[in-house]
Amino acid sequence: MGLTLEESTTEEVAPLLHEIVKRILAESKTFDSIQKDFLFVMIVVLMIENGFILTNNHVEIDPMQSFNSVLLSRWKQPSGIYETTFILSGFKNVTLKVIMSPLGATVLVNVVANELNHETYTICLPISRYVVSPQATSIPMIFRDLKHFSTTFKNKIISAVKSKILSHHGYPSASLAGLPEEVLFKIMLNLPVQDILSICKTNSRLKMLLDNDSLWYSLCKRDFECNSQADVRNWKELYKQIYIVELDKQQRSMNRAAGSMHDYMDYSDYVSYIDNPMWNII
Repeated sequence: MGLTLEESTTEEVAPLLHEIVKRILAESKTFDSIQKDFLFVMIVVLMIENGFILTNNHVEIDPMQSFNSVLLSRWKQPSGIYETTFILSGFKNVTLKVIMSPLGATVLVNVVANELNHETYTICLPISRYVVSPQATSIPMIFRDLKHFSTTFKNKIISAVKSKILSHHGYPSASLAGLPEEVLFKIMLNLPVQDILSICKTNSRLKMLLDNDSLWYSLCKRDFECNSQADVRNWKELYKQIYIVELDKQQRSMNRAAGSMHDYMDYSDYVSYIDNPMWNII
């Protein structure tokens, strides 16, 4: 998972942003509108990080596999307006149109909830504050102030949209399921993993939210001091593997003096021997 957009610096940016920008730079023949292209990509990445799913004609899109300059060109109209569609994970019956309209040195972003009486959320963003040098020697140097961009967009757009969708489906915003993801994750990071797994069992919405890879990346760092540079595709699975190894070490240490049969078991046998119901949830 690595860094989020909010955690990005001039030395390292969110992996998804880095990969998409790299593809666009490799495939672009002109830099005429590339600042606006990159700003729209930032919005897409931030939406994905916050539990929204990119779609095309009601089909989910995997941005890491599918995003390229061709897809971007489909979103960009001849007028220069960008438009794409999202759904909030777990709520496929509400589609969101994200529309970005250039206005000189700024862009106007509208997020329209089609099935909720076309309720619209709007923000105006200065392009050059966040995309400062499209032809920089490294991708992280292209961007600035991504923490401000992330918090501003989340506070004014993402949190409001989520609250509306959750409220529409009967989830009061004061409930745990109605909290913004970043707040929920901060709460989870103060709990032992057993409690997090117990919360997963309370309803499908929370289980889906707590499956988020960025949460398990943070838990791996918290509990096992994992390296953020590691090439890991599934931090949750890595957490499980390390957890079992650590449990193995503790159990062997406890049983060494007692001469338990665990001392004579291979690791693979021991893993299968562990009867830990928590991993049925994971």
